Amino acid sequence: MGRIAWGRLLIGGIAAGFVFNAFEFVLHGRILGGAWRAAMLSLGKTPEEMAAGQSTSMPLLILWAFLVGILGVWVYAAGRPRLGPGPKTAVVAALVTWFAVTFLGAMESVAFDLYPRGLVVAWVAGELVGIVVSILIGAWLYREASS
Repeated sequence: MGRIAWGRLLIGGIAAGFVFNAFEFVLHGRILGGAWRAAMLSLGKTPEEMAAGQSTSMPLLILWAFLVGILGVWVYAAGRPRLGPGPKTAVVAALVTWFAVTFLGAMESVAFDLYPRGLVVAWVAGELVGIVVSILIGAWLYREASS
């Protein structure tokens, strides 16, 4: 079993984070933007509060997407010795990452009835696609150091 190549992991993880950030912008800003605005209004947020919240939350969400990319490529690197290198292992790593960072959080949102169920389903399904594509790209860039 080779050791994890941390430099390559960061390269793949950051690339995955860039792709995932772009996907998140399209998913949450363009595709689900209206539904998110309606959900926030139903929670009592004013348009001014939403605008102010965006300016403070956006850097944190961008960082979150990069960390998701790095986590996903780390899961891929950890799984390679057991499952073998390649896209199948990358998809497994992406599914594990999606489950941990999206699905479990969405379950909490549903449990507290924070957002409309249709919005949560679209969010969870959309991020599944985004995380799989992102981790496939990050894993493609990852290479283990030769012994």
